[in-house]
Amino acid sequence: MRLDRITELARKYVEYDMISTHTELPDFPVPRVRLLYTFLTDREGATQKSAENCALAAFLVQTGMDTHDLIDLGGGEQKESKMRSRQLKVLAGDYFSSVFYALLAGAGEIDMVSAMSSAICEANSLKVKLYTKLKQMLLTAEDYLKESTQVKMSLFLAFSGLLDKSKQNVWRLMLTELSRCEVVMDELKHSSNIPEKRRGYAYLHILESGTSEDKEMLRCHSVGEREWGSMLIKYNMKEQLSGLLQQSVERVQMLLQECRGDKLCTEIVSVLEPFQNVLSIQRRAAQEG
Repeated sequence: MRLDRITELARKYVEYDMISTHTELPDFPVPRVRLLYTFLTDREGATQKSAENCALAAFLVQTGMDTHDLIDLGGGEQKESKMRSRQLKVLAGDYFSSVFYALLAGAGEIDMVSAMSSAICEANSLKVKLYTKLKQMLLTAEDYLKESTQVKMSLFLAFSGLLDKSKQNVWRLMLTELSRCEVVMDELKHSSNIPEKRRGYAYLHILESGTSEDKEMLRCHSVGEREWGSMLIKYNMKEQLSGLLQQSVERVQMLLQECRGDKLCTEIVSVLEPFQNVLSIQRRAAQEG
């Protein structure tokens, strides 16, 4: 697979000294891009150039949207460094998101320009609905994972029509599970952030199943880093999230049985490796603990 080639192509758009010096970018959507590229190159009559262009377009648009999600919308006076960081995130996100027009149009993928534009609108709509429900406390922990997964995968669904019809169903199922893997990985990475900064799966789960005392503390916004760390341990949140990640990895492995072709299976197994590595680290940590 020529994923290194796609990453190399993306670097000229995302690696600027101004950005790296004054702000940060989100994690790149590498697993979803790898899955997309794998299926695009597996279709009948596929050309490497076309697959690269579509994969690169998805990479840049998703990175642009994720960069916008990192923008701090807090009011009040801010230090010059924070203002510069916020401005660069706005500009960088706009730039990444706009490149795909020229990229796909120049490659003759006119229909994909329209499809991706619609997918961007759909992704933003799903995101607004998710944030609104979070703010109004209308989501269960499981619903939060489900809707977050829909947000993750919505842009990539735009490419379904390019695939062979015989592969479209397994593509969608794999994309769902792989996107869920990424959501759970994000939760593992950020679950230690106190609820004032992030109200994700752990927060919602404890509100559902915690003691009345813990629920009240969360509702009253009186949880500091120490209290939150104790709650994460008390309710085994790391173990629960690891279990959810393991479930999705196993579902992808089961779906591999529906794939034909050694190359396709080999590439998808490779896509799963980072998630399996995280699970191995979590298991070792649990044993040492």
